[in-house]
Amino acid sequence: MRDEHTQHWQQRYRESSPAQMPWHREEPAETLVEAVKRGLLPKGLTIDLGCGTGTDLMYLARQGYRVIGVDIAIEPLRFARQRCAQAGLDIPLIQADARFLPFRDASIDLICDSGCFHSFAPEIRPMYARSVARVLKPGGILFMREFHHDQPQPPEGGPYRLKLEEFFEVFLPDFRFISVGETFYHDLPPDRRRLHILRLQRR
Repeated sequence: MRDEHTQHWQQRYRESSPAQMPWHREEPAETLVEAVKRGLLPKGLTIDLGCGTGTDLMYLARQGYRVIGVDIAIEPLRFARQRCAQAGLDIPLIQADARFLPFRDASIDLICDSGCFHSFAPEIRPMYARSVARVLKPGGILFMREFHHDQPQPPEGGPYRLKLEEFFEVFLPDFRFISVGETFYHDLPPDRRRLHILRLQRR
């Protein structure tokens, strides 16, 4: 489905190399590392949703997760594939839209989303929620890290800065909110420092 949302991300990656994107990181997200160390994320079949250049999915694979990388654009997947090959990691990488995940119903144990959901306009967020709810097993976990509403909103639209109520609107009643928190990254630009950290469980 090549709608406006899909075309936007394809164009972004045509304009700059994946390694130059502001969300590219050489190290996995601190919040992800902490959640793994604390045993908050079940080991099983895992999707890194909006995996980009592959930093988080490589970390998950090294921690014993059976991880699949999914991104809407082909360019970051090519970059991630090269990185995985250099690291000796054999990780499936799939080009797909989060709203139309190509996996069987109730087949996934864990979905990690670091900034995918906050790229969706309000009117298409329910499609994302239905998609992840469909593929997660009952009891499966959706782990999200998304921009906080008190950060400046870009004038051109997304990535969107979100209020907690906006998560409740689209994920209830299919999900139970296990934990809701925040984090603050001092090494990021001022408009991207504060994020929501959420763990949701599929009912």
